[in-house]
Formats: sequence, structure tokens, C-alpha cells
Amino acid sequence: MNKALFKWIGIFVGCFALQTTLMPVIAIAGIHPDLLMVALFFLAVRTGQMTGVWTGFFLGLAQDLYSPSILGQNALSKAVAGFFAGIFNDKVMRIDPLVHLVFLFITFIIHDTLFYIVQIVKNGGGGIVFHELLFASIPRALYSLLFALLPYIKDLLFPSFSRR
Repeated sequence: MNKALFKWIGIFVGCFALQTTLMPVIAIAGIHPDLLMVALFFLAVRTGQMTGVWTGFFLGLAQDLYSPSILGQNALSKAVAGFFAGIFNDKVMRIDPLVHLVFLFITFIIHDTLFYIVQIVKNGGGGIVFHELLFASIPRALYSLLFALLPYIKDLLFPSFSRR
């Protein structure tokens, strides 16, 4: 339990550091992947909904404190995304890696829809969620899926004998 906890804390700290330093450098047309969402998805899929909700909340809160946005906007979005990802818990059902990637894409859309709705409410309306989803969220989700493929590629190239 403690070993897994420290492993995930290390993954999230590393993803947060990469998210704030390296990802803006490798952005394509201003769109950069969200490593924290990818890591949150894998954690929620492995451990379940409640872990996904609480981890998503605290990851989002850390992002809210780091960036000058509405306090709680990322916390709400990531908590709901963690809940959605936790529905597809590996302990409950086994899903093909390709289906995992489709669910990760849907998780990104849910996260960003909530994020943009909160932003529109804060600004007093007048925003178009569909436009933001089409030109910001979908490319970001697809770019992030490339990074989500890395664990699957690792498992294909270096299969673990202890995994069942």
C-alpha cells in the first residue's frame, strides 16, 4: 500500500513538473498535452471511483493554486473526470487498451466541458463551449493520447511476468 502510494505521488509530482516546464515547450499551435489527466485516468482505472475523485480534486486544487484561474475550477473538473474514469475500474471489468484510450478521450471532453462551463458562468455568459471543445479540447485530447500510449507500448515491448 505505501509503496504504491509513494509511486503514484512520484508520478503526479513528475507529471506536474513536466506539465509546467516541458509541455509548453513542445506545444503545437498553442496546444499541449495534459499529463496530469493521463496519470489521473490511469490511477482511477486501476483503483476506482473514490480514489479518482479525491485525487482529481487535489490535483485540480494544486493546478488552481498554481495558475491564476478560478479557485476550484480545475478541482471540480478533475474530480468529475476522476469519477468518470473510475467507473471503468480494472478490478470490476477488463477492457481492451484501445477502449481505454476511447474512454480517456471521453474523459478529456467531460473535463473540458465542465471547465469551460465554469469559465463561461464566471464571465457572465456569452461563451461558446462547442467552439472551445472543437478547437482546443479535441486537439489537446488527441495530443495527450500519444503520451497515454507510452505505458501500453512499454507493456508490449517489455511484458511483465508478474502481471496476470
